[in-house]
Amino acid sequence: MKFESSNSVLTVYLEGDLDAQNASSVQAEIEAAQKAHPGDNILFDAENLRYISSAGLRVLLKFVRAAKGKEVVIQNVSRDVYDVLELTRFVDLMTVKKKLREISIDGCEVIGKGRSSSVYRTDPETIVKLYTDGVPLEKIEQEIDLAKKAFVVGIPTAISYDLVRCGDVYGVVFEMIAHADTVGRTITAHPDQFDEITEKFVATYKIIHSTDIKEFGGFQSLKETWHKWADGMSTAFTADETALLHKMIDVIPERSTMVHCDFHAGNVMYQEGQIVVIDMADIGYGHPIFDLAGNAFHARYSGSATRQKVHGMTQENMLRFWDKLLTTYFNIKDDETLAKVKEMCDAFGLLRGALFPMKHRQIAPELKAFHVEETRKNLFPRIDWALAEAARLDEYFAKV
Repeated sequence: MKFESSNSVLTVYLEGDLDAQNASSVQAEIEAAQKAHPGDNILFDAENLRYISSAGLRVLLKFVRAAKGKEVVIQNVSRDVYDVLELTRFVDLMTVKKKLREISIDGCEVIGKGRSSSVYRTDPETIVKLYTDGVPLEKIEQEIDLAKKAFVVGIPTAISYDLVRCGDVYGVVFEMIAHADTVGRTITAHPDQFDEITEKFVATYKIIHSTDIKEFGGFQSLKETWHKWADGMSTAFTADETALLHKMIDVIPERSTMVHCDFHAGNVMYQEGQIVVIDMADIGYGHPIFDLAGNAFHARYSGSATRQKVHGMTQENMLRFWDKLLTTYFNIKDDETLAKVKEMCDAFGLLRGALFPMKHRQIAPELKAFHVEETRKNLFPRIDWALAEAARLDEYFAKV
């Protein structure tokens, strides 16, 4: 039997049959491993467990009781073993996670691609979102949970019905996405529908920003999240610079409405005339500027070939889309007001850029260094103006 200790978790890899013949020896091995790693929480991995008897169940029960109320997880459980755990009500005593279905994406069309995931069409009515290697399973499970909560409060999000594996990475299968594509790719393929699709995109944006979710439970404060990201960047910025990032975040008004945190044309689906949201990994509550900061960030760096690929649009269309988004969102009637709002959003886009390496921790060191220098060059020299703009956010959003 194998054991692995990491991040204060002792993983016990159960193998073969766990029955009266070996229950005592298995229990003794686990107890010895616990003594070698005191303080670790225990996690059972049942990927190679074929069968478990009542004697084996008593072994599990001993460690559940020894945890004294702490969560005990058994993962990668086969259907046969799960049936035993369900029949004996062990699913009520510990967290039981079934073994994930294996899929292949050979020959599948890529319809969306970001830094942390790619979306593939697996058949006419199904897509799978595969996460890059390194995105933890807990993060993906959290996204599924948040998506279900968002659906309940009225956000038009697709329902995920299966958590899968594809090689070494995890994925989520979504149904009810017949004939869907990303907003960006749809606009590119149907330029005559540019205004219509963008207006629907903005209408969904406003639904998100008007949906109060704080009291619903299970959602995080985006303000707190951004403060944590600023703390995480303290090794790249000086103490004074980090303090300025925190100060700018602090000035943002409090709100209890939903923030998507990554709502852009390459990350939202368009299905038969309707917007469908599938990326819910970072949703929380806070001021809408947390979202518009992302759009401003994308517009600022729209010259990047990678950014254009992610959004499914040329730079020209990305900038046109940003202008249309703002004029529709704020009901702007003249170029002077549009320029003023764009400048305000750009300040928060730079703030988001300063924190970008914490949102996407797998980015290359040189890209992290790039965003640090961008912040020093474009945000800190006009931080007083940016702080004043932050203090006036409620004025900008008064009529939204």
